[in-house]
Order: sequence, then structure tokens, then C-alpha cells
Amino acid sequence: MPRKLQAKARKKKGPPGRPRSDSTRVAILLAAYEILVAGGFAAFTIEGVAARAGAGKATIYRWWPSKGALAVEAFMVAVVPRMDSIRESRSAIADLRAQVHVAARIYRGRAGVLLRELLALSQEDETTRRHLRRDFLEPRRRVGMASVRRALESGELDRSVDPEVLADVLWGPIFHRLLVIYRPMDARSIDRLLDIVLQGAGAGR
Repeated sequence: MPRKLQAKARKKKGPPGRPRSDSTRVAILLAAYEILVAGGFAAFTIEGVAARAGAGKATIYRWWPSKGALAVEAFMVAVVPRMDSIRESRSAIADLRAQVHVAARIYRGRAGVLLRELLALSQEDETTRRHLRRDFLEPRRRVGMASVRRALESGELDRSVDPEVLADVLWGPIFHRLLVIYRPMDARSIDRLLDIVLQGAGAGR
């Protein structure tokens, strides 16, 4: 977790109850992310995180219901600020292109490997699945959907296009390459994808 993201970790509010210690929480998330980056989920244990963070296992279990939930939050604190760094411009099409490019660029790196492991874990662990969907996947989709709807409302895209289907077609290929065919998502291939999809949806007409 880059140092500049530690402030982001401090701001995230926990559930009702005993307040979290900011310094302990940041240390735990930093340790969790470092272990994930170094060895993936196979090397990820609550014991290992506790030892690296200098925190007690009981503290971690009090704040996170499972190691999957902790892994998801550590992943999010490192990745989400980069995804949400795009500022809304006058063109919803430009914003969509930027969002897809940023997602592809992030998933080309270690974050893509970690997300693949978390998605695999979520197939068997309901707690991880709930946290991953509620806290990461669904909020990211809402951000993308906002730009899709803005493009339709502004007339930059054909208003008859189904926004849910368009979102699936824009971001689906990234996950297909990440999870199924393991092919790189270089900028050139993403541009080709965007050109085909957005032109088909009425961009530039």
C-alpha cells in the first residue's frame, strides 16, 4: 500500500461499536497488503498479518469477520483511490474511455493478480463474496454506470441503448481477459475495444 494511501485507510469508517485505533488499523491494512503483494492469498494468514502489524489476532477478528474480508479491504484501500482519481469532464464519452483505460492499466499489474485470487476465493466463501461485491465491484459499477447514463442523456450515445448492457460490454472484456484467457490488456487493444463498442452505441453520429 503506497504511503500516500495510508490517509485513505484512516478515513474509512468501521462498523458501530468500539472505535478503531487509526494507527493500528493502518498498520494492519498495510501489513495485509504487503503480504498479499509478496505471496498472494496462499501466503495470507491472520497470524502473519498480526505479526507483521504488531497487532493481536483478537483485534483483527474483532474488526474483520474473516481473512477474506480483511484482504478485500486491504486491496480496496490500495486500488480504489487510483480508480476514483478521474475527474468528471464535459464529455461523458471521454470519461468512459478514461475509466476503462485506468481499470485495464491497474489490472495489468499486481492488482489484477490479487483480484483474480479474491474472485476465486469468493466463489467458495460467502463472507468474501459479500464484501467484494458490496464494497468493491458494485460501487465501481455505479461509477461507470453514471458516466454511461450521462452519455445517453447528453446525446453523445444513442438514447435507445440499454445502459446495463453497454456497461457489461465495456468492462466485461477486461474481466474476460483477466479471468479466462489471460491475455494482456494493453492500451492499444483497449482503444480498439472502445472504438468498436462506442461507435456501435452511436458515438460520433
